[in-house]
Amino acid sequence: MKKSTFLIRFIDIGLIILFGFIIISDITVRSQIELPGSDPGEPQEERELNLFVINIEPNNQYRLADFVESTIIGTYDGIEHLESALRSLIDEIQSQGKSPVALIEPDETVTMQRLIDLMDLCDQIGIPKNVNVESLRL
Repeated sequence: MKKSTFLIRFIDIGLIILFGFIIISDITVRSQIELPGSDPGEPQEERELNLFVINIEPNNQYRLADFVESTIIGTYDGIEHLESALRSLIDEIQSQGKSPVALIEPDETVTMQRLIDLMDLCDQIGIPKNVNVESLRL
């Protein structure tokens, strides 16, 4: 019987300390953090998307193709040549009033670093991107 009264007193003391900390803690919000995203009050301009595919070939080549028409825009050796081609393609797409979106399709033998380099390049240029999951074999 003495053990059960000790346990009850121990729980009572623990709850008193817990409620004491809750009462004296300061829970006021001190800063207002701006979260990323669009302001719902601003009207957003709806632009037509222009999808293009970037294939990562195993021999350090990249192939650009139009998604809708399935026509090859060009094949480029190295990411430096691809960067200049992407910049001119993006300028052309934006001059037509469309938003460019890159669909990345890596070959199954390509290293992950080449995929990451291409994704970093898309981020630098400001192209929204998506990796075609069907071409990845997990």
